[in-house]
Amino acid sequence: MDLERRLELIALLAQNQAWDAVVLIGRELLDNYYPEHIFTGSSGDKGSAYIVALRNALNAIDAPAP
Repeated sequence: MDLERRLELIALLAQNQAWDAVVLIGRELLDNYYPEHIFTGSSGDKGSAYIVALRNALNAIDAPAP
């Protein structure tokens, strides 16, 4: 996690925004350990499909409501 993201995380925790902190940490973990360009879900592997679904769920949090 780069310095800017760490500061963002600290600010979220300081403002008692735990859910936003969890989402930020989840995104960082996915980006660092399961890069989107490698884990595409195209292999049909259940683990890769799970990673794609998790990434989609995290992205949906920021999407505007229909």
